[in-house]
Amino acid sequence: NVTASSVQTESNTGYQANASAGVTLTLPPAPTVGDWIKVVGVGSGGWTIAQNAGQRIETRGLPGGTDLDWRSAAPTGSWSGLASSADATRLSAVSTSGELYTSSDSGANWVLRLTGQVWSGVASSSDGLALVAVTNGGAIFRSTDGGGTWSNDGSSRAWSAVASSADGSRLVATAYLGQIWTSSDGGSSWTARESSRPWRAVASSADGRVLVAATNGAQLYVSTDYGVSWTARASGQFWWSAASSADGSILYATVDTGAVWVSTDSGTTWDAQTVSRDWRGIATSADGRYAVAATSGGRIYESSDIGRTWRVTSYAGAWTAVASSADGMKVAAAKSGSTIQLGTRRASTTLGTAGSVSGGQQDALELQYAGGGVFMPVGYVLANLAFVIR
Repeated sequence: NVTASSVQTESNTGYQANASAGVTLTLPPAPTVGDWIKVVGVGSGGWTIAQNAGQRIETRGLPGGTDLDWRSAAPTGSWSGLASSADATRLSAVSTSGELYTSSDSGANWVLRLTGQVWSGVASSSDGLALVAVTNGGAIFRSTDGGGTWSNDGSSRAWSAVASSADGSRLVATAYLGQIWTSSDGGSSWTARESSRPWRAVASSADGRVLVAATNGAQLYVSTDYGVSWTARASGQFWWSAASSADGSILYATVDTGAVWVSTDSGTTWDAQTVSRDWRGIATSADGRYAVAATSGGRIYESSDIGRTWRVTSYAGAWTAVASSADGMKVAAAKSGSTIQLGTRRASTTLGTAGSVSGGQQDALELQYAGGGVFMPVGYVLANLAFVIR
């Protein structure tokens, strides 16, 4: 029972932080692999677990442990779409003001590739080399060298969205008040699917088998046979964006002035999550666990539990599009009339004495030493909103 303001902890010991001004508990300086400590907040001041030099605490399993740290990256545009390679090394961005940019160094530098089109969406293969971008009232553009050279199919439709399989061979594009179009040869040829509807968004599984397409004011439509047949799902909403896990089992869809909807059975059933907001773009990790969703005039929200709970991140703005790496640790976000924002999802505390985890009254945390200066959370009780991670 600790009533002092600070204490040096010992391995394999539990502590009750019982002070109105808070208690700082410093991790054991020389633990052995398998050693543990437990901290329980009893007093109203809560507690902070501090670190020694060379130590850090893994936080991916903790509420608040996967917040995003943001930084700005040029250029500025009226962004309508973002795409990312699996490792987030290669990024693509399109703007309604006519520009298409690519980056091959994780957003540090951007190259203007195409101009003069009203871009509505862009998609990428997992390696970032096969790119496809669509225009509102123009053609479908393709690149097989990461955006260095481009060709187009000569079409002229109100293309609203596009998605790609991981290898870039299977593509799906939607036309507003037109049909869904699919390709199995990387965009060399296209086949019209489904009916003419106000299609707004589309997402694909890694193999292109599971597809979800969203309408403006009607239902979601799901295909599990590479786009050959489609089934109406969910309810009529003003759907805005969609995202899929790699295997297609977990699907997300956002609603303009509505909720984020999630399916965990490849689109058969859907549940509304979160409160009503002006939701825009959404992106997910390959396993569907981590998701980021943008709002127009609000903030970007993130989830680390398949969309069950959402936490606010970033700052307010007219956010339009987001993209995610396969592991969900890196994201890109764009809003109209501003620079692109790059986010890195926190996976641990800051290394050394600058890092810490804090909790409040009735919060509890158990850590076990895994070696190499790393402590892992093996159990927690959280009475408050989230742990504070530094």
